[in-house]
Amino acid sequence: MFLLKKNFPLFALVALFLTAGITACVKKDFDEPPTGGDPVNVTPNTTIAALKALHVTPGGYDKITDDLIIEGVVVMDDRSGNYYKTLVIQDATGGIEVKFNDASQYNQFPVGRTMYIYCQDLILTDYNNLIQLTGSTVEQGGQVDDVGLTEVQVRKKVVKGAVGTAPAPTVLTIDQLKSSHISTLIKLENVQFGAADANKTYADPVTQYSLNRTIEDCGKDQIILRTSGFADFAGALTPTGNGSITGVLGIFGSTLQLFVRDLNDVNMTGDRCTGVGGELMSIGELRTKYTGATTSAPANRKIKGIVISDRAASNITGRNLVLQDESAGIVVRFTANHSYSLGDEIEVEVSNQELSEFNGLMQVNNVSLDKSGVIFGGTGTITPRTATIAEINANFEAWESTLVKISGATISGAGTAISGGKTVTDATGSIAMFTQSYANFANMLVPAGPHTLTVIVSDFNGKQVLLRNPSDIQ
Repeated sequence: MFLLKKNFPLFALVALFLTAGITACVKKDFDEPPTGGDPVNVTPNTTIAALKALHVTPGGYDKITDDLIIEGVVVMDDRSGNYYKTLVIQDATGGIEVKFNDASQYNQFPVGRTMYIYCQDLILTDYNNLIQLTGSTVEQGGQVDDVGLTEVQVRKKVVKGAVGTAPAPTVLTIDQLKSSHISTLIKLENVQFGAADANKTYADPVTQYSLNRTIEDCGKDQIILRTSGFADFAGALTPTGNGSITGVLGIFGSTLQLFVRDLNDVNMTGDRCTGVGGELMSIGELRTKYTGATTSAPANRKIKGIVISDRAASNITGRNLVLQDESAGIVVRFTANHSYSLGDEIEVEVSNQELSEFNGLMQVNNVSLDKSGVIFGGTGTITPRTATIAEINANFEAWESTLVKISGATISGAGTAISGGKTVTDATGSIAMFTQSYANFANMLVPAGPHTLTVIVSDFNGKQVLLRNPSDIQ
């Protein structure tokens, strides 16, 4: 320390000369990165499709042992929050999800950037059949789980290429979608949100709960649009028109799902698809075509009405709904569970459709979902006729599958669960009432005293009425 101070002038002089020399050698104009990305000297030796084929343990983990290098362009990043710690890359052969341990990967790998990944020692796994490339596995409590690529792995395994535009999406129809399109960018044209899902939020921004919305084409083919509650557009409203949607195709189990990157991927400003085919006939006219034995509705016919049953409350099987117009009502039974809600105005093509009775209740049977559709903006209510139980019993056939309101009515079994068979009584008489055990209000206790009831007139080998939901008891 003292020696340094003693000789300080000599050291200062040397430092001065060194500084002058260094300054003379400095290049004042620094080289900038090449336009569009970092310089890359990487040669891929396999394709994404070939890499995905190495995942041979469904639901498990396959370590990549060969020195494989893939190249892909980012088609989905995590900028909007609809994906989390995940990118999707694709090449000419297919696409794959790449999982990371850290969020905000879009800062390094935005949509359009080319990536090169050294895959040796990385892991192939899947989440409900969606193949993913991830960093490693960890065992905890006897359970093995995957860990996304860590920051260290990203530095060692991933090379950033040029940033350009994402590949043009493949234009397809819903019925053309297949497994080879999974984790690639696609575009669907002439599609719209189903009427039950139009003008609704993409997801729940309050609870941050992810939601499914239905996309349909004019032929009634459908696909789910899945949106994360953490997406920055979760609270935006879905469009009410028809047009195109671009997104990355995913899968969950056997169900295909579409994910958009942001709202720029949705362009639906055109007119919606028209209703189903056939000449309109009233429900009352359709009922007259039933001869007492199984028969067929006339050709080239459709009916229109308001859904008076409530699938959300589940006091009706998921394949059935009750439809009423100004003339009458009828049960429509579909070949699969439907998504129509109480108050939807819908059309149903009944051309040559089976007309039959199930335990005495008339129905249009085995209707394909593609033969029905909501008239968009067509929501409404049916004003129930006010009637006594004596009047219901006297007009039972004509009023079957319609709404009635009964004043001053009591329900048997006050204080017990409402599910199962009960009896409704007013000053004029009595009629059976039944509530399914799987209704979401099945455990509600029967209220004591007279009430005003709104019910659907029904039949199950005898006259009965049905509640739609708890608010039908006032």
